[in-house]
Amino acid sequence: MTDIGATGRIQPESTEHAMLRALGERLGVALESRTLTVPGGLRVEVEGIDPAASVLVQLVANTGTPKSSHRNKAIADMLKLVWLRGVLPTRPRLVICISEPLARFFTPASWPSAAAADMHVDVYIFRPGAPLELLTR
Repeated sequence: MTDIGATGRIQPESTEHAMLRALGERLGVALESRTLTVPGGLRVEVEGIDPAASVLVQLVANTGTPKSSHRNKAIADMLKLVWLRGVLPTRPRLVICISEPLARFFTPASWPSAAAADMHVDVYIFRPGAPLELLTR
């Protein structure tokens, strides 16, 4: 794996930045967005990675009415993380952090929650001003 460096995609005043900061505090690691080059020369952006590449994070922030496209993004992000875990030598912990409106797609009885649990992807819900809530592990 080659680390290309910070992407600068996540702005300091954004919801995504607040999500990443809250996750870093909860997990006890410094997280930042990065573009990685994996075996085969593929470049892949991750929204959060710690310096040791022991944690990978994708964020799904939505403040409006949740739609199936938001659920689909979270599912696609889970697939991306699971794939990266298989190609990175560090076998990182995988985390999806979703904004509160999207929690309805990750109830205990939903297939996305079951899939996340089976694939060992932690799903956290972000509420501004509140502690992160772990939905699945």
